[in-house]
Amino acid sequence: MRIVRAFIRLVLFLLLSLGTIGRLLLAFMWMRIAGGGIKTKRIFVHRCFVRFVQQVQRIMGVRIHWEGQFPDKPAVLMGNHRSYVDAILFPVGFPVVYVGRVESRSWPVIGWGASLLGTIWVDRQSKESRRATRTAVRNRLKEGMGIVIFPEGTTYRGPELLEYRPGMFYTCAEEGFPIVPVALEYRDPNIAWVDKVWFLTHAFHHFGAKHIDVAVRIGEAVHMSDAEALRSHVRNWTESQVLELRARFDSQ
Repeated sequence: MRIVRAFIRLVLFLLLSLGTIGRLLLAFMWMRIAGGGIKTKRIFVHRCFVRFVQQVQRIMGVRIHWEGQFPDKPAVLMGNHRSYVDAILFPVGFPVVYVGRVESRSWPVIGWGASLLGTIWVDRQSKESRRATRTAVRNRLKEGMGIVIFPEGTTYRGPELLEYRPGMFYTCAEEGFPIVPVALEYRDPNIAWVDKVWFLTHAFHHFGAKHIDVAVRIGEAVHMSDAEALRSHVRNWTESQVLELRARFDSQ
């Protein structure tokens, strides 16, 4: 039954992803012909994204325990990074852009869709790419968009967190952009995609589970002018909440 469920879900996910990509491409072509502005495009992309996220959650049997509320105004949303599932846990009410590793851009279907959604791709081995990413993030925020970023830079099983990369904290401290920390933890810690396991093998295994239970705890917006103090505060808060969520799952 688990294998059958995984196969059905994988097929449905691929069909949904390809359908969403096709819809975006057709909409972009129409907007180019009809002269739709950038604001109209972003609103449309956001609606498609939220709809896609909600449908994927149902397909995969994701059950989310929410604590706290996402902000109603654009901010930098920073979550710890456990799994590829993390990306569908941010159905916020305003247009957002993700920051992702450039290695994921070439992934079939997933990378294509992420690029259409406007993902900012960063090569963490390149100083120039990191600098360009900070500039792109700054511009998006000034334009009224939100940012979703996983500052650990890679997935990690935990339960503790990796160090948070500093670049985004300097941008937020210098520009006064608010950071909203988000703690993510799964009932099954093995959902963490680590140790260079082939993506499809890992995904197929977890697509077969009846449910994927995850706790999402959203913190208060943080403003600080000291970048290192900001990084320490956000990471420490997130780690303490993740450890608490892990302990709660373990005791159930």
